Amino acid sequence: MNASKNGTIKHIAMPPSLLSIPPELLVHILAYLPIQPLLKFSQTSRYAHSLASSSLHTLSLEIHPSRVSALIAHVATTQYPQPKETTSFFSLPHHASSSEQGDGSEMSYMAENPLTLNNPYKVSVLIPDAQNFDYTTLLNFHTALTSSVLSRHGATLRHLDLSLWTLTIPIVKALAGLSALRVLSIRIEDFPQVRTVPRTRAATQRTEEREAWRLLTETAIWAPRLNALRIEGGELNTVQLSTLLSKVRWCRELWLCKCTMIDHSFWKFLASEWEGRNALQILGISRCGGKLDEEVLDWIGGFKNLRVSCSMP
Repeated sequence: MNASKNGTIKHIAMPPSLLSIPPELLVHILAYLPIQPLLKFSQTSRYAHSLASSSLHTLSLEIHPSRVSALIAHVATTQYPQPKETTSFFSLPHHASSSEQGDGSEMSYMAENPLTLNNPYKVSVLIPDAQNFDYTTLLNFHTALTSSVLSRHGATLRHLDLSLWTLTIPIVKALAGLSALRVLSIRIEDFPQVRTVPRTRAATQRTEEREAWRLLTETAIWAPRLNALRIEGGELNTVQLSTLLSKVRWCRELWLCKCTMIDHSFWKFLASEWEGRNALQILGISRCGGKLDEEVLDWIGGFKNLRVSCSMP
């Protein structure tokens, strides 16, 4: 309100709040935001948090004990070729450029990695004072944070890219229940020069990871609706991967990298028993167990709708 010279009171209209916009329109707007602005918006109020959570459909998550670790992880990330004949589900979305991504400030330990600013959905978590904790404590933090994020946004996540130290049972329990998931990428990191696993822990961790893969491949509720799958590294074997894919009918894209426990029999299953083979359009293979001999190549060549097939060095 404001008083005029003649004593009358004028009512000055206040500009409408952003949150006064109809929720269906706000959700549509938020769907175009990169992950960092979306998370900042979610911290303004409870209502904003609920709207932002419903708009978090794509997430690339990694956790590091230091910026050096994050840098080496980025350098060690496998560079997958981008198919020209057809669109890959794992291609980076056309979104805001790195200059439009914000000021790089940290938020709840979530810090933008300068090397990954071209991905608007990337969140790199730096563990504060990680040098003061032993490996088991750090791994427990890694597991708890990853599980919490997946559980909190499980109803909306459709495209998920996870970079993990190892696959654990708590992460699998949260991951297996992502009802909206359609595209999944899991990368098990392999740079021990940064974060060495104690020798007494290494064998136990491998055993636990194999059990986690078994649980995931048997209980994933998103398997029948999966469109694309990429797995890099880890203790995943032929039986487990075949179990997962036996539930998948419409997978258009499959990438396997550093899956050393995958043997010759998997390719036979893929070509002769897998009911989803006719939907597959992109197949990428790199450093998996077993040699891709002429018989395997003949099996792969028999896929009716395969447009891109590549074996990376």
